[in-house]
Amino acid sequence: MNFSFDSKRRIKKSRDFQKIFSNGKVITNDWLVCRYVKNDLGYARLGIVVSRKFGKAHIRNRFKRYVRETFRITHIEESVDVLVLPKRELKDVFKEMSFDSFSKKLRLLLMGLKENFGES
Repeated sequence: MNFSFDSKRRIKKSRDFQKIFSNGKVITNDWLVCRYVKNDLGYARLGIVVSRKFGKAHIRNRFKRYVRETFRITHIEESVDVLVLPKRELKDVFKEMSFDSFSKKLRLLLMGLKENFGES
């Protein structure tokens, strides 16, 4: 079984991002915001939005790597488009944060998304 994070699982088009921002539902925790909307593709896709205010390029890139890897290992089966955004509170603690602690927080949020998705 191939567990790679291939191109089809990424949200790349501006109209897809706009659709999620305008029509999506929101679920949050202390550090992250997830916006999600149902898609008709039969699989989940991920988009990541992280501002320059979050930190320098290497910090933003590490955040995106952490999000992609957590999304990849979580195996969301629903047909949903998900956007992940960091909150301001994460900026200061992210530099020293390990992948495991970050992944645990994001997985809990994604599990909540799975529960909420069944209701919509």
